[in-house]
Amino acid sequence: MKVRVYFFPILILIIASCCNKKTQVREPSSPPMPAASMAKLVEPREGETFRCGDSIRIRLQIDKDSLAQVDSVVIFSRPEDRQVFSPGFENLRWKSAGARVGKNILKINLYSNGRKETHTVVLTLLSELVPAVYHYRVIRQYPHDENAWTQGLFYDKGMLYESTGLEGKSSLRIVSIKTGVPVRRIDLEKQFFAEGIALFRDQVFQITWKTQVGFIYDKETLDLIRRFDYPIKEGWGLTAGNNKLIMSDGSARLYFLEPEYFTQTDQIEVFDHKGMVTYLNELEYINGKVLANIWYKSIIVVIDPGTGKVTGQIDLEKLIPEEYKEDSNKVLNGIAYNPKNGHIYITGKNWPKLYELEISPSL
Repeated sequence: MKVRVYFFPILILIIASCCNKKTQVREPSSPPMPAASMAKLVEPREGETFRCGDSIRIRLQIDKDSLAQVDSVVIFSRPEDRQVFSPGFENLRWKSAGARVGKNILKINLYSNGRKETHTVVLTLLSELVPAVYHYRVIRQYPHDENAWTQGLFYDKGMLYESTGLEGKSSLRIVSIKTGVPVRRIDLEKQFFAEGIALFRDQVFQITWKTQVGFIYDKETLDLIRRFDYPIKEGWGLTAGNNKLIMSDGSARLYFLEPEYFTQTDQIEVFDHKGMVTYLNELEYINGKVLANIWYKSIIVVIDPGTGKVTGQIDLEKLIPEEYKEDSNKVLNGIAYNPKNGHIYITGKNWPKLYELEISPSL
């Protein structure tokens, strides 16, 4: 009986104690209220189009009820075009002369006593340049293998290197210019659709269309050195310049890859004074410029790889055989440069001829 007499009160005390603890639990504190916005971005509006070189007005509506006092404003699309402004925000203008063409994410940072507020707006910049018109003169014509679905082309020490496409028919060739006959050739495995090629540090780099696999070959023997993977979904054209590989994917973009691990280090969009230039295909780097075939067109465009601006164009309509003009499989494709005389070699898919051209003004 003693056990029952003393146990019951103790049990009540324990239960009461637990209940008291539950009733004493504090409600979580409310999160602090966010600081009031310092300003509202009024201009420019999202998606507006301007030209490189335009002085673009930045209009901010400063919140008068905010306790923050804006000390300075920093505006940039890339670190290279960073512009700093002190008070006097009625006349804020971003000078776009140093920007790239295409879509620019403009950032406007407001600072106040150590506090930072960021506004962003996406703008499109067209080139301010009307592309120069380059003229050409045919110096010589050479035979070209009509079975060669030309995807990539470059010149080195008197020989042409040519990449040909199509699954089951892709190859890499060293070709005699005078005869058009390969002096050395290797065929790719059937699952690969070969695309552009480039010469870099005495090695030949070749990419493929949709497999995201590339190959590096010995320049003299075409022996395979190694394979590599790259992040671009489609490989079209390839060239090398300024210690980088430059790749196209059929869009308006050019991608820059470092040639050791093939990571993408940069990209640009290509625009002229009218708009975006798409279907960039075979590429050739010449004296700091990138020349690109436009798929399905007779035009080669000259691109500034630093800004994406089209600075010139070469219209080769008269070189296209009349019977090929309505054949979508026999388009202009292939640009190679001879640095000794400044001439370029051009051909097309399944064309019977290769043309050596003198360009004026010189590239």
